[in-house]
Amino acid sequence: MQALHDVTLSVSSGERVALVGPNGAGKSTLLHIMSSLYSPTSGTVRIDGEEVTKRTLEKTRFKVGFLFQDPDDQVFMPRVVDDVSFGPVNMKLAPEEIALRTREAIEAAGIAGYEDRAPHHLSFGEKKRVAIAGILAMRSPILLLDEPTANLDPQGRRDLVNVLMPLRNKTMVIATHDLSVALELTDRVIVLKRTVLYDGTFRGLVERPDILTEARLELPSVPRLMERWMERTGRTGPLPLTIDEALTMLEESRVR
Repeated sequence: MQALHDVTLSVSSGERVALVGPNGAGKSTLLHIMSSLYSPTSGTVRIDGEEVTKRTLEKTRFKVGFLFQDPDDQVFMPRVVDDVSFGPVNMKLAPEEIALRTREAIEAAGIAGYEDRAPHHLSFGEKKRVAIAGILAMRSPILLLDEPTANLDPQGRRDLVNVLMPLRNKTMVIATHDLSVALELTDRVIVLKRTVLYDGTFRGLVERPDILTEARLELPSVPRLMERWMERTGRTGPLPLTIDEALTMLEESRVR
C-alpha cells in the first residue's frame, strides 16, 4: 500500500509546523522523506532550495536534525557527553568547537550534570533530551521531530516543551498526536491522512469539524471546555484556544 499520495508542501525558513493525523496517516514516513532517510518513489525533495539527490545527499543531511520517536534508536554511546558530541566529531570539527557545541547543547537540553552518566540508565524523557542535545550540537537549521512527547509523563512532557520552546531560530516540523503540544509549539498545522487534508492555522482547523472527525483528532482541553461553556451560556465569537484567551473571555463575561 502506498504510504503517501499527492503530498505537496513547502516550509519556510524559521517556520514551525505541526504534522498531525491518525495512526497510519504517513506522518513518520513524510518526516523520513523530508530528512532524506527515505527516498520518495516519485516527486522531489528540496532542502534549502537544493534538490536532494545522491550527489547532494550528504550535504543536505547536515542541514536536518531528526529526532526519532524512540530515543533508544538514537542514543547509543557509553556516556551522555559522547553521544552529544558524536555529530560534531563526525563533522570533523576542531576539538575546541566540538567541546563548545557539546557544552551549549547539553545546557540547552537541560541535562547539565549528566555528562558522565550512561544513557541506558536514564529515564525515557531524559534520553529524549539527550537525543535532542545531539541534534542541537550539530546546529542543523532544520529540526524534524517524530512524536517528541510520546510516552512521556506530564512533567517529562513539560520539560521537553521547555527545551523546544526557545529554539526560535530553527525551522521545525513536529509530527504529533497531541494537539495541545502542537498548539503550544507551532503556528501552522498540516492534517495528514496519506494526503494533505488541511494546511493552515489552528483557528481555521477548529472551524473544520469535518476534518477533525476524519482525522480522528480531539481538541485540547481548554478549547473543548470553552466550547461547552459557550454552548451553555449562548456566548458567540471565536473559540478560545489558549488559557489566556479563555480567561479573557470569562473575565469579559463577568463584566457584562
